[in-house]
Amino acid sequence: MLKKHLSIFIPDSLTAETNDLKLKTYKVGAIARTAAIFNTDQIVVYHDDANQKEANFISDILTYMNTPQYLRKKVFPIRNELKYVGLLPPLRTPHHPTGKPGEGDYRQGLTLKRTKKGTFVDIGADKIAFCKEQLTVNKILSFRVTKLGKEIIVEPDEPYDEYWGYETLSTYKNLHQSIKSVKPDFVVATSRNAAPITSILDEVKFKVNNAKHIAILFGGPYSGLPENIHSQNLVDLEVNTIPLQGTKTVRTEEAVLATLSVFNLLLNSK
Repeated sequence: MLKKHLSIFIPDSLTAETNDLKLKTYKVGAIARTAAIFNTDQIVVYHDDANQKEANFISDILTYMNTPQYLRKKVFPIRNELKYVGLLPPLRTPHHPTGKPGEGDYRQGLTLKRTKKGTFVDIGADKIAFCKEQLTVNKILSFRVTKLGKEIIVEPDEPYDEYWGYETLSTYKNLHQSIKSVKPDFVVATSRNAAPITSILDEVKFKVNNAKHIAILFGGPYSGLPENIHSQNLVDLEVNTIPLQGTKTVRTEEAVLATLSVFNLLLNSK
């Protein structure tokens, strides 16, 4: 069965309700962890009401968490915005291995230096690996280990049967423009004012089964999703994934967890 592409859209106002850096970091980290649990392919940060600094912060935390531990210090310089990332739980996904690489293993690596013969790559081994292709320097790419010994040889490759993390896309555009740039073929909006998903479950399941790229939209802490999503024909379906909620409000990171739990069942049911 062809794997479906799953994207979630979160606003750059996600962290605007607090000035506490630790709480901001936790909120973004919770979304990263949830996205990884449910095999999300892409997290899109769209412009809501906050400034670009919030979008940058959100994107940095998401990217940091998706980066293997053995590469983080080389990719992310020490700065105040990342002060509390050490408190976040690891993703523990297949692209975040904790042991030494073996022959045939897949690893993410940072390209360090390019020569006429190829590119030197840091894959978190006890020595630098070498790829016989000339690659762009200072980029994290996926590789397969083809030879271990006096030297480690790798080639660009990525497994197709394992979850390999998510891509973070910060568009700095409004929701409409962000959706157009990503081009999903089935767009779902989440809202407490919409029909409970339990009442339209067959319709949702049918559309999920027939989609190749599913996008799920989440609103911010103040105003939710933009009111013009219907007039602009942005969405195919609007659902309430937490019917009869017991709290007055549901935070965005909580809505992401609840919603992806439901869609995970739909994506994996026959």
